[in-house]
Amino acid sequence: MRLDHQARIALALATLMLAGCAETSPAIPQASSPAPPTSPFETRDVPVIHSHVYKAVLPNGVVVVVIPRPVVPVVSFRIGVLAGSDRDPDGKGGVADLTASLLNRGTRTRDALTIFRQIDETGGNLEAEASRDLTTVSGKVLKSDLSSLFSIAADMVQNPVFPQKEFRHNLLQARAGLMDEKDHAGPVARNLFYKTLYGNGPYGHPVSGTLRSVSRITLQDIRDFYRTEYRPDRTVVTFAGDITPDEALALTKSVFGSWNPPSPASRDVSPTTIPVAPPSSKTILVNRPQFAQTMVMMGSPGIRRNDPRFYSALVMNQILGGTTTSRLNHVVRQKNGLVYYIYSGLDAERHAGPFFVVFQTFAPNTTKVINLSRKLLAEMKQQPVADKRVETTRNNILGQFPFRVDTDDRIASLLLYIEAYDLGLGYFTDYPESIRRVTSASVQTAARDLLHPGHLVTVVVGPITKTGMRPNGKDIVMQ
Repeated sequence: MRLDHQARIALALATLMLAGCAETSPAIPQASSPAPPTSPFETRDVPVIHSHVYKAVLPNGVVVVVIPRPVVPVVSFRIGVLAGSDRDPDGKGGVADLTASLLNRGTRTRDALTIFRQIDETGGNLEAEASRDLTTVSGKVLKSDLSSLFSIAADMVQNPVFPQKEFRHNLLQARAGLMDEKDHAGPVARNLFYKTLYGNGPYGHPVSGTLRSVSRITLQDIRDFYRTEYRPDRTVVTFAGDITPDEALALTKSVFGSWNPPSPASRDVSPTTIPVAPPSSKTILVNRPQFAQTMVMMGSPGIRRNDPRFYSALVMNQILGGTTTSRLNHVVRQKNGLVYYIYSGLDAERHAGPFFVVFQTFAPNTTKVINLSRKLLAEMKQQPVADKRVETTRNNILGQFPFRVDTDDRIASLLLYIEAYDLGLGYFTDYPESIRRVTSASVQTAARDLLHPGHLVTVVVGPITKTGMRPNGKDIVMQ
């Protein structure tokens, strides 16, 4: 009988520790060496973990990125396809999500049961999911079983058959999940907020779609989406763990090297389709009389992740509402006791996601918190931040950076993120250097560009009559 995944990894760790005890001094993992001049890899230093990152591109366009970490005999990998919900057909939000959910439901050579049995035999795990910008197949396994698990994952990506029965089952599940969301303030507020800001743009609908859009999806939509959006020239494969760059490249070539889709490239979704100017102030009131609290999400369009202003905007957001010591948290929650929680965020992705503030409060406090939050946004926009506060925030961000690369899973995910968002192979040195260059002046510039307290989309979900808010003729009221 085969050991389960966790037991096998534990056994491997124990063996490694016993081997180390036999030495007169503790074993230290050796840092990988840069690629020689004739290597197919582009390479850069990764100082934070004393290693290197390697990148190669197959003739068909598949990108391979590797960080070797031969600490334990385990490998994590990601197969990412630039086919997220931002590429859903018009009016059919949820297609990318449903497509991802069906990848493990059968291929040309494996039915669903065979896939699950073979995954179980490796002792590893394999998951597929869609996000706004990507569909990702994630795996983790002992090195001895990597070839088997990776081959299953590649088969799922290249050869899915989308059985009718499985499609109907997953469609019903998706509808049930969306029905359940209607009773929760968070999803209702978030979905209406994005819809109001972005309309029919790439981020105007949730990844899972809506009840209306999902009801329109057919099996042919799934097959058409796969045929046009899943392509080798839009696929990134990342590895982290006990694997060399040459091993990773050879493995990827063996299963992806002959992938040549018959369809032409699909339409390009340009970032310019996302609004970048602040909208007119707009308030959406969603009456949920059965709730005791209100959930509020307010904000305006922001920036793309590869925008040069991102790092100053990140520091600005941390100071304003990104930490427990932020201005919003200190003034609204700790000093005045008006909310259960409050925070701000910067949803910078392949397209320009929003800057937003989210809070939950006792219904009668709603208007007071909205006004106080707007006041704090205005102060951030108009008044420079002290140099010492900027320095402290920079140090906090830099101190958190090593924790983004402390496991193979996180490294594999980060490598995919770097490639998907066009951040460059020098990210591991560029990121800390860019944070260090942030100044009080650049923070104020970011605040002036991104904060629009007089032009916010505001969504309020809760018992509207108890909030004291009254529609002014411009507000949208929903039941």
